[in-house]
Amino acid sequence: MSQQRTRAGAGKWIGAATAVLLSCGMVSGITVYVAPNGNDSWSGTLAEAKSDKSDGPLASLEGARRAVRIRIAEGLKEPVTVNIRGGEYSLDQTVVFGLEDSGTAECPVTYQAFPGEKPGFTGGKRLTDWKPCTKDPAGLPTAAKGKLFTCDIPADLKGKWQIKTLYDGLDMMPRSSSEQLELADSQIEPPLQGLTKVASNFNLDPKEENPKLVHVSREFRFQNKDLLDWAVPGDIEIFSDGPGQHWLVNVLPLASVDVKNNTALLAIDPTYDFDSKNPYRVQNAIEYLDTPGEWVFSSAEGRVYLWPSRPIKEYDVHAPYLQEFIRIEGVEDKALVRFLNFSGLTFRYGLRDTWQEGDKGLQHDWEMFDKGNAVLRFRHAEDCAVRACDFNSSSGAGVRLDLHCQRITVADSRFAYLGGAGVVLSGYGPGTKDENRNNIISNNLIHHVGDIYWHSPGIFITQSGHNLISHNTIHDLGYNGLVISGCRQSPMVYHKNLRKRREWVSNLRIEECLPVIEKSINEKMSGDEKLALYEPLLHSRENRVEHNEIYRTMLRLGDGNGIYLSGQGDNNQLVRNYLHDIDAIMIRMDNEARFTLLAENVFVNGSMQTFKGPGELRDNIGIDLKSIGPNRPRFTSTRNVFVMQKASDKMKNNFGTWENCILYSASPLKNVDPGQELATEEQRKDGQAGLIYADPLFDPAAMEQKNFRFLPGSPCEKLGIKPLDMSQVGSTVKDPSLEIRRVLDVNEGKASTKTGPAKDD
Repeated sequence: MSQQRTRAGAGKWIGAATAVLLSCGMVSGITVYVAPNGNDSWSGTLAEAKSDKSDGPLASLEGARRAVRIRIAEGLKEPVTVNIRGGEYSLDQTVVFGLEDSGTAECPVTYQAFPGEKPGFTGGKRLTDWKPCTKDPAGLPTAAKGKLFTCDIPADLKGKWQIKTLYDGLDMMPRSSSEQLELADSQIEPPLQGLTKVASNFNLDPKEENPKLVHVSREFRFQNKDLLDWAVPGDIEIFSDGPGQHWLVNVLPLASVDVKNNTALLAIDPTYDFDSKNPYRVQNAIEYLDTPGEWVFSSAEGRVYLWPSRPIKEYDVHAPYLQEFIRIEGVEDKALVRFLNFSGLTFRYGLRDTWQEGDKGLQHDWEMFDKGNAVLRFRHAEDCAVRACDFNSSSGAGVRLDLHCQRITVADSRFAYLGGAGVVLSGYGPGTKDENRNNIISNNLIHHVGDIYWHSPGIFITQSGHNLISHNTIHDLGYNGLVISGCRQSPMVYHKNLRKRREWVSNLRIEECLPVIEKSINEKMSGDEKLALYEPLLHSRENRVEHNEIYRTMLRLGDGNGIYLSGQGDNNQLVRNYLHDIDAIMIRMDNEARFTLLAENVFVNGSMQTFKGPGELRDNIGIDLKSIGPNRPRFTSTRNVFVMQKASDKMKNNFGTWENCILYSASPLKNVDPGQELATEEQRKDGQAGLIYADPLFDPAAMEQKNFRFLPGSPCEKLGIKPLDMSQVGSTVKDPSLEIRRVLDVNEGKASTKTGPAKDD
């Protein structure tokens, strides 16, 4: 991240983090070398092995960590740089960096790519011993008979390694999947309708001595013979686009199937109850292996079955084995890992996250609380950095900053083709402990994440504040681009009734919340007074989101957004972002959103709604908008331009006040003249224009360069509306090349050819 691209006055976010960035590989000192042909018994002081093989580079990340620890224990007087030579490094277990691996402000420790080379860390194992299947497994569809190949995993891993995803080179291979199926018309229990309605739906009283337990059901009814009495039901997973909702997916293993009564039991709670409108797919069943390219894993046999779509010798199959490659972890409330940096490294083939008993869900289970499901994870750390790294073709998340994480920078990196989220900042649950803050996520390219868990955002900020999120490019996601979240009041107020629930309730620091909960109940608080009371428990506050480009989100799910805020703290700022080509809402302040500033943003080709919380919309430009609102009277609109696909004079009621704004539509408004004032006297300041219907006269040639300026004679100048130049927003990180590549839809089992960024070798 260059100084030129950093917001002026952002020093409170930068501080020591700038020194961390500058320390990565720029200061001379102790140098250790690692190479694929190295040896961990060598000194590691040489970049290449001696001709007699008596000394040379180390062979592994663990070996380098041991060598560096010795130097740290002796007392650091110089920075330490570990130069990692190009090539592939296979990891079988997580490499944990603890207190003994910390650097200092003057002598940081950096693990980086050897200049000009590309080292890659893989958590996968190659499957190479493919053989023609001599006996078709029972239940195999006729079309696939005689066409399968098999590969057995090592005997010592049988029963321990559950293969959930496979990669052919860098492309995720489609696992066997049914077509979209429908549940039976009647289900076991009536579905829950969401936490915000839980009190009215179940007649709950938070003061009850023996509170009624509200929970979701693992049991559901299916139709026909869609499910079978499989010998190992845990191998079979239900992929649910919902369940019962359109803003998440569940991927859940079966516990049992009763074919006589057409009922099935899941091994883990769904996020919401299944209902009759819930579409789902059956995955990893041999009965649904009916398309070339698909595969199935049998845990009982320790065997992969593959119907190849081309000669088997052309396949390069990798099976993810390790979920968390690197963890930087201090000691909670005692000591933190500091001044440890990673630069220029590539990470591939991480294991997919599978939800377990005891997992704690964040909002809508879009992510789990404090879980090691990312390739690189910080936990109780400060003043560290990840720069110019590539997180690519992996089944989990990219980077996590969990619990106490401060002044950590993730910059200049690419996150692409991941099964989960790109970057997650997740502090402590609602309570008084506010220790995830002052981090920088800058100049990253994030695309095609959430390939498995479609709801996974590019950047997820929850219970984390005072962060700078700048100059990132986020595109081609199944759901939200960026999320700022905390918790709503309902899970706190009804925590006794919802005590078995994974989402939100499981990570409450309830003893710290109780004084607030009891006060709000006893005094029967509501509205802004109640929001203000709960705000100190919610730490996603004062985040600065600026100069980001977000487009083509919402490609798979519904009721979503480019940027989403809900249940967060006060005073988040969204400034000079460019959101475009989103067939949904571009920015939404959802339930219990608190004061947010939206300033100098540009929105093109999408909807601009909904603003449920208090806030200010100032100096923004919206073009080719489908809709705005409905919004709230506590939201003000100042010097904004709205060019609608189809406008209505009723839009004047969308905000509490209007000041020097313009509304225009390609199709003229009936009974409205150019230059006419639409806002009422009550809606505008004395002597000021409110909402004027007029053509803003944008400069078409400049707009092609992302410069949204006006032609001479525009009414915007008189109203004080400023042009906005978006040509420098987003990331400078580029994909290796652009070409036609084969895209595999891993959940629908279909292959298609699309134009998109090709992944490098």
